[in-house]
Amino acid sequence: MRQITALIGIASCFMWQSAIQSQGLFESAGKDTVFSGAGKEPLQSYSLNGYARGGFYAGQNNDDEAVISSANSQLSVKLGMEQSGIGKAFAEVRFNAGTNRDSSSILCDVREVWAAVSLGPFDIRLGRQIMSWGRADGINPTNNITPKDVTLLSSEFDDTRLGNELLQARVTIGPSSIQGIWIPRYRADVLPLDGAKIPAGITIARPDYPDMRFCNGGYALRAEWMFPSVDGSVSYFNGYTTLPGFDFSAGQSGLSIVPHAYRVQAAGADLATVLGSTGVRGEAALKYPFDDFERLVCVPNPYLEYILGLDRSFGNWNVLVQYAGLYVIDYKKIEEPVLSDPFDPLAQAAYAYALAAAEIEELNRLFTGTSDRISHSLAGNVQWNTLYETLHLKLAGMYNFTTEDYMINPSLSYDIADAVNLAVGGRHLDGPPGSLYRMINNLMSFVYAELEISF
Repeated sequence: MRQITALIGIASCFMWQSAIQSQGLFESAGKDTVFSGAGKEPLQSYSLNGYARGGFYAGQNNDDEAVISSANSQLSVKLGMEQSGIGKAFAEVRFNAGTNRDSSSILCDVREVWAAVSLGPFDIRLGRQIMSWGRADGINPTNNITPKDVTLLSSEFDDTRLGNELLQARVTIGPSSIQGIWIPRYRADVLPLDGAKIPAGITIARPDYPDMRFCNGGYALRAEWMFPSVDGSVSYFNGYTTLPGFDFSAGQSGLSIVPHAYRVQAAGADLATVLGSTGVRGEAALKYPFDDFERLVCVPNPYLEYILGLDRSFGNWNVLVQYAGLYVIDYKKIEEPVLSDPFDPLAQAAYAYALAAAEIEELNRLFTGTSDRISHSLAGNVQWNTLYETLHLKLAGMYNFTTEDYMINPSLSYDIADAVNLAVGGRHLDGPPGSLYRMINNLMSFVYAELEISF
């Protein structure tokens, strides 16, 4: 991977120099607002906004019985501040109250709190941030920094993103920029295991995650450019993946699954352009683990993940189609264990261990999407805006041609008045026996009704 790092560095310098005089058409999904410190008079400005939302979410339990999965109320308060033209701060705090999967609670979630300073072309930001890289829709192979809670019941995909403490530095020259990020603390994705259909005799053990030692920190680099007809970036990440792998321990009480974080290098690129009236977005990333993936069941093989999407508007209709692919390097099928001697206790123990290792390795492949050498899936959504842009009907879905997993997500949103919105919809996912979506279908399938007032 040293060659990949060197190539990324050379490509970054070249494209940064080429893009100094250019102007882009698109804003990056993870691009931050840059503010200038050219003003001579001390300036102070404040903004306060947010929303109040109430919602009901219904689904099924593991006995396939209809249940109210969640009855939740949420207040989001966002505060922005700017001082003297060079200092800026932002905070978002969410207060949640209600019942979520039979657990009642009142929680305060500090989603983001950061302070930033801008001195000419240099910007530094420190604190809890949500950093999203990539230009594809929904699935972003280059976004290795921001963890997610995919178990969250909400109509908004953005709600699944989680903040983490970051140090971000950026230098901007014309329409291009070079960005560096340091990640001192590891924060993992919320895993869809609590409540999933896990066989009897298997338990979830305490995770094995890296501590706060300096050597366990991660870092990322990104060079972004904007030409008149195409925007893009190249990036490099070195750190622990937000989605951990799964290790195991076996004993007399049964099998314990241990979430285990592993470190990777990832080289990625993305672009966005317009061909006629059609928007084109692409993204790809090569991920290579540091640990021995041939020996450790919790570490996947190196793999290349890529996305290509097309979107277009026809009057009141918006259409998006997106192809996703994944290629596993050095792919090998999981060998089925063989009991060499049914009457030898040592052989029986070895067979039991090999059987458990094979099952956990298959679980890891399901979560990372690396069960096959090559995987293909197609996703898309169609949205119709009518009644003077107040009624929005949307149908989104995904089908994996390799695993036969699928997801359907219909929704209807009505703007009752300015800043008053009513939304109803649902999400259903499933797949064949043994697939990931079959394992978590009751946990993550739901219907909902939400009423939100913004201020």
